[in-house]
Amino acid sequence: MFKRYLLKRQNFPNYRRKQWDIGKAKEAIQRIRIEQPTGGELIPMQLDLASFESIENFVEVIKAGFHKIDVLINNAGVVVPLSRDEKTKEGFEINFGVNHLGHFYLTNLLLDHLKRASPSRIVVVSSTLHERGKLNFDDLNLKAEIENAKKGRVSERRNPGYCNSKLMNVYFARALAEKLRDTGVDVNVCCPGFCYTNLFRHSVRWYHYILMAPLALMFMRSAKQGSETVVYCATEYSIEGTSGKFYRDCAPYESKYPFNKDEEVKLWQISEELVKNRKPM
Repeated sequence: MFKRYLLKRQNFPNYRRKQWDIGKAKEAIQRIRIEQPTGGELIPMQLDLASFESIENFVEVIKAGFHKIDVLINNAGVVVPLSRDEKTKEGFEINFGVNHLGHFYLTNLLLDHLKRASPSRIVVVSSTLHERGKLNFDDLNLKAEIENAKKGRVSERRNPGYCNSKLMNVYFARALAEKLRDTGVDVNVCCPGFCYTNLFRHSVRWYHYILMAPLALMFMRSAKQGSETVVYCATEYSIEGTSGKFYRDCAPYESKYPFNKDEEVKLWQISEELVKNRKPM
């Protein structure tokens, strides 16, 4: 069967200048073609999850060029220390704005295309670090935490912005799975594990790599190993029809977080309001 695959490259503000661009995405496609010369069509496309305008432009291109979407994988993410006080184009704290709101808005705009492809799937990539999250609906932009971080009261390796965004990912997947019940669109969330990538490059110093080397060899995963559970959630036939679950190591995972339905509903409602108002409340 002939398939088209979209490689969505996310460009973020200037502190991530080394993030992949379209040119590097094309280089990746060339490498994939060497290993899979008879695979489907690979199309690199530009998307900035730190900008609602970019998300809307991306969706317009998708709707103009594609009739349906079989699988949507929300895999983009950032880990930016709060001391940097980075914001999205609309002024949201960067971890919250990119990791949660960007995916929330993008996914909702593409739901009709996913329903058209039923049975289809949405995979939300989170982390077991969601278990350390704690949502304060009076300060989702973490103004108080950011001020403490600027004063050196919060370690750069302890990032409540990231942990909270990963908790929001799980709540988003759970709520969306319920809203899409009986539509043929499965929604699941997964943790790829602690992978040896540049995701934590803003929080880990060069000497940390030396100190962590023995640990890395024993426990850290390669990007390829980390992708296994993501691909499992996107393609495994045995879980078709299963929705609202958390997976790790290609198996169901029981989170230690005490999920609260009121918290889930409130997060969805506030997320909708923030997207509609296009600015922090």
